[in-house]
Amino acid sequence: MTATPEAEGPPIVTGGDPQQSTILVFDPDGLAKHGELPATWRPLTERYRIIWCRVPADGALTEASELLSDDGGTTAPVYVLASGQATYPVQRLLAEHPDRAEALLLVDPPDDAADQGRVIARSEGGPRDRIPPPLPLGHPDVVAALERAIS
Repeated sequence: MTATPEAEGPPIVTGGDPQQSTILVFDPDGLAKHGELPATWRPLTERYRIIWCRVPADGALTEASELLSDDGGTTAPVYVLASGQATYPVQRLLAEHPDRAEALLLVDPPDDAADQGRVIARSEGGPRDRIPPPLPLGHPDVVAALERAIS
């Protein structure tokens, strides 16, 4: 079986001081495959610990579950950000760890999952016959929306 390009690379990428509040990102697109946070996120590491879970990579969800455990090493408050189809497994993880997240923030969630968290960004609509592509989590609009939501 051949791995997809999105699955290549580490399952988890981190940045920032472990003593700072945590932003736990669940990325369905597998950005950060070279072991560095997307450039748009790096300035946030001055104020937050960023843990980027590359959902397509083997072990990402298992490692995220360990991070959400009581002694997993995240510093409260923990803000969880999920996008697109990653919303479903993230909702299941948070159900297993109900008191660990300050907020579930969503970017382009599926319609039937949107009421389980706070939608902070959506792709702009295009022509009626086209579904707009989802916003990648590295997009500056996502970072700005996140900062507004947690400040």
